[in-house]
Amino acid sequence: MITSQLSLITRGEVDRALPVRRCLEMARVAYEALANGRSLNVALGHVAAPKGDFLVKSSGLYIDGRLYVTVKTVAYFEDRPMKLGLPSIVGLIQLFDGATGEPLAVMESGLITNLRTAAGTAVALDSLAAAEARRLLICGTGGQVAFHSEAIAAMRDLEVVKLWGRNQAKSAATAAALHERLPNLSIEVVNDVSVAARDSNLIVCLTASTSPYLEAADVRPGTTIAAVGSDTPEKGELSVELLGASALVCDVTDQCAVVGELHHAIEAGVMSVDDVRSEIGQVLTGTARGRMSDDEIIVFDSTGTAVQDTAPAVAAYLSSQFAMQVDLQF
Repeated sequence: MITSQLSLITRGEVDRALPVRRCLEMARVAYEALANGRSLNVALGHVAAPKGDFLVKSSGLYIDGRLYVTVKTVAYFEDRPMKLGLPSIVGLIQLFDGATGEPLAVMESGLITNLRTAAGTAVALDSLAAAEARRLLICGTGGQVAFHSEAIAAMRDLEVVKLWGRNQAKSAATAAALHERLPNLSIEVVNDVSVAARDSNLIVCLTASTSPYLEAADVRPGTTIAAVGSDTPEKGELSVELLGASALVCDVTDQCAVVGELHHAIEAGVMSVDDVRSEIGQVLTGTARGRMSDDEIIVFDSTGTAVQDTAPAVAAYLSSQFAMQVDLQF
């Protein structure tokens, strides 16, 4: 019989281990690993339940010469908020030693997912945006708004944060919560996304919309857009005309071609995979160019990758000195 110790890391311990600066650092680690071959292939699995879905994402990443592998299992049940007053998504991340298969830790996945998504957006925006870009528009009213605002504010001295959503009551509530969390930010609620976009040079799209709400005429030259909401073939936030008029940088090009904004551009015949300028990891490692002129519009197509989970999960594991230890027997 073999006995192994496993760390059980709580949400609170994850929160303490991953301040925003650490998340930004790990987002860069993940993107660069994708570009330089320091990550393992990403795998995705799906199990349909009678009233929900289970998704399984896994990846591997070399950090300080050691290979770590994560397997994230996420349950999505749309009626959880209404019936139970709980988030629609809940899950766990399991961390393994990639060289031996030894289980190292189990941790709650929701906070890590929120933190790494926002950090990934912030790192990408900062590397692609014009130097003077400080006027941010966030489209959406969900929990990602606060995480994104904090992460981007840590990278840029923001002049203003404008919030837009189709539900004005939710937008106002989101703005109030954001002001309480980040009282030094100038926050405005807007009701016309087109007008707000024309007054912004940084735009983050965080909705689950299945119909575009940003058109080419809405976006002024020099703007950088992070399209984060599109992660299934049905979702899309940007018009194909806007995509065709923009330089496109992807997180993972092959994935964006299936579920991202790129997917819609390809389907409409305005763009092909060959038209993608680069992946963000290539920009960060200096093997490809990001912004080429002050006037061009750049879209960062962000569909998310499991490597982004692995990097902060390892950081949380290495930082959690007070994690509960349990013995596993094999």
